[in-house]
Amino acid sequence: MTTTKDFPEWVLWCVILVWGANYVVGKWGMAGFDPLSFTVIRFVGATPLLFLLLYALEKDIRIELKDCLELAVLGLVGVTIYQTLFMAAVKYATATNASLMLAVSPVFSAIFAWIAGQERLSSRGRRGSFVSLLGVVFVLLFGTNRLSVGWDVLRGDFIGILASGVWGLYPILAKRMLRKYSALKTITYSSLFGMIFLLLVGLRGVQALSWSEIPLSAWGSMFFSIVLVTAFGLVVWYHAISRVGANHVMAYMYAIPAVAVLTAAIILKEQVHLMQLVGAVVIFWGISMIRKDKILVMANKELAELSN
Repeated sequence: MTTTKDFPEWVLWCVILVWGANYVVGKWGMAGFDPLSFTVIRFVGATPLLFLLLYALEKDIRIELKDCLELAVLGLVGVTIYQTLFMAAVKYATATNASLMLAVSPVFSAIFAWIAGQERLSSRGRRGSFVSLLGVVFVLLFGTNRLSVGWDVLRGDFIGILASGVWGLYPILAKRMLRKYSALKTITYSSLFGMIFLLLVGLRGVQALSWSEIPLSAWGSMFFSIVLVTAFGLVVWYHAISRVGANHVMAYMYAIPAVAVLTAAIILKEQVHLMQLVGAVVIFWGISMIRKDKILVMANKELAELSN
C-alpha cells in the first residue's frame, strides 16, 4: 500500500516506530547522560549529517545572512530548549505519560497561532483546546490509576507539558522561514544554531562526564537518536510532506503515543492504567476538534478566494 504520488507508506510507519520507541530508548540514554549533555552530543553528531543530507537532496545549502538571527531563535527554541526538556521528560516521566504530554503540542500551536493572529480559532477550536488540556490534567492527577501528588511524582509530567508548549511555539516562529526555505533547510540551520547554544551552556557538563562509566546501552541510545530519530526521521518526514502534503503526513502523528505505550509495556513492563486511557481519549478528542476547526477555516478561505 502506498500513499498518493507513490510515496511508500511503510517508510512513514518506520519513522513513527522510531519516534514512538524513542520514549523508551531515550531512557537508556539517561542511564549514562544527563538531559543537557545527551542533547549536546546528539546535535554535535546529528547536525553535520543533516547538512550532508541537505546537500544530497537539495544541492544548495545557502541562506541569506539577514535570516541568521531568525534561524538562531528557532534553534534556541526548537533545539536547545525543547530537545533538552524532551530528554528531561523522558528521564523523569513514564514513557506513557511523556508521550501523552508531548502529544498535546498541536493544542499549544493552535493557541499560539490564534494569539499571534496567524489563524482563527473558532468556538469549536477553543472548546477542543479546553477538552485536550482537561485530558492532560486528568493524566497528571490519575496517571498511575490513583490520585498523584508531589513533585517526585509530577516532575516529569510537568516538564513534558512545558516541552509540549515550547514545541507548539516552534511552527509559529518558523512560519516565515518555512515560506522562504524548505523545511529540511530550516530544520538543518536551526539545528546548527541550536547546537551552538547547546555547546555554550552544556560543554562544561560534557567535559565533566566519566566516559568510562557510560554503559553501552546509553551509547546505543545516542546512536539511535542521532541516526534514526534525527537524521532518518526528520529527512523522511519533511520529504514526505513535500510529496504528499502536511495534512496527510501529520495524521500519522496520532500513532506515536500508541507506539510509545506498546514499546514501554513490552520492554519496560510499564502498566497502562485505565485512567491513562481515559485521559488519552479526552486529549485526542480535543485535538480532533481543533483539526476539524482548522479544516473548516481552510475550506472557508478557499470559498472566499473562489468568490472574489
